[in-house]
Amino acid sequence: MQEKLNVFYAGCFDPFTNGHLDVIKQALEHFDQVIIGLGINPNKTRYFDRDKMIVAINEVLKLHKIQDKVLCMPYDHYTGETAHKHGCRCLIRGIKNKDEFEYELTLANYNRKHYNINTLFFLPSRPELENVSSTLARELYDAKDFDTLKKILPEAVYVILSEAKNLS
Repeated sequence: MQEKLNVFYAGCFDPFTNGHLDVIKQALEHFDQVIIGLGINPNKTRYFDRDKMIVAINEVLKLHKIQDKVLCMPYDHYTGETAHKHGCRCLIRGIKNKDEFEYELTLANYNRKHYNINTLFFLPSRPELENVSSTLARELYDAKDFDTLKKILPEAVYVILSEAKNLS
């Protein structure tokens, strides 16, 4: 029996965007399973409830018919440690620009050195995803630009956030 190739996708996903979904779909072309780990960054305050985000992400996975290949879970330990615990051979990250790459390269080097786990980087597969980020989503929320926000979030995420934050 062939061993499953699992990959770990760590982040805050605050909120989960179409860019995150794109990275997952690209990873599924190369791996049997993607484990999405919603971590806690002690330097950031969450904007949206983590448990509700997990519910939203699971709904997105169902709508895209990939729920059997993607597991979404919270985690509170080091990323490399958690990835190993779940049998993941590497980490995946999305990269949109050189500034992100420099930051992600530092994390990748740390995980390789301390946990012997490599990181694969995915670029946006479509031009309209090149500027999509959770930071942009939060800025659009604060600006009450819900029409644009709807364009960068999967529908299920937008609906759950609408209910939680009373968006109109």
